Amino acid sequence: MKRKFLSILCVIVLSHGMLQSISAQQSKADYYQAGTYEYAGITLPYRQLELNQGQEGSSILVIQLHGGTARGNDNIAQLDASAVDSVENYLRANQLKSIFLLPQCAADRVWNESTKSQTTPMTMVLTHWLQEFIGENDIDQTRIYITGYSAGGSGSWRMLNDNTSMFAAGCIAAANPLMVQVANVAHTPVYAVAGSNDNIMDATKIETFVNSLIEAGGEAQFDLLQGKDHFGTCNEAFTQTRLDWLFSHSRTDSTTDIHQPQTNISQPTKSMINGQIYITRGDVEYNILGYRVHSNY
Repeated sequence: MKRKFLSILCVIVLSHGMLQSISAQQSKADYYQAGTYEYAGITLPYRQLELNQGQEGSSILVIQLHGGTARGNDNIAQLDASAVDSVENYLRANQLKSIFLLPQCAADRVWNESTKSQTTPMTMVLTHWLQEFIGENDIDQTRIYITGYSAGGSGSWRMLNDNTSMFAAGCIAAANPLMVQVANVAHTPVYAVAGSNDNIMDATKIETFVNSLIEAGGEAQFDLLQGKDHFGTCNEAFTQTRLDWLFSHSRTDSTTDIHQPQTNISQPTKSMINGQIYITRGDVEYNILGYRVHSNY
């Protein structure tokens, strides 16, 4: 009888936890306004959260690009991430008048795409969307920020590369800088975070790129999270200290020009990560057996 009572109690506790999780996800979908943007036949779902609108002045703009597991068209999956909570909580706690944008990448696309494989890469769609959004809303154009993790972090690197005068700063977690050039990215301050146990992204490659940005005269920070794997890095990258750094920056100019995506794509290269050979070809990283690795996360 005691064992039966404990079993029933466990079911009740688990059910309560599941209901709380579902309720939290539903409530977030309720207060993040849903929208869609279309460009060149491509539909971009997104969520929008306006915060502290009673404050004086224009809103700062914050964009976050999700990882590969949130791709789709439900306009909900991108809400369920620790990175979203971290940024939202920071904006609330610091009473920043802001608009927080969460676009969703289609299931058959990735944020960082080669112009040789796609006539209209997703970064071009994002750029035109942001340009129109900024023009239609009261945005402080000296304080536009981009954040991203995993595949969204790779897309964030590319956005910094393709838009050298749009962003005040960026914060990027667990993401290789693919199809980007130091001279372009160095225009924008960036904070990169990697995990020492990440077997999907190469922490050494990320750190080397950050050092190249510094050598080129750019402002960049790099943190290596000891013992963290890919997902742990994505979950824990956006701390108060790093977000303090991010939002302390502003641009001296206030013009958000549209720049065409970089078309100078390098030839395929090989690298060794945790004893496995990886091939970078265009916007996708493959292991030696040919399995897509980079763009699935």
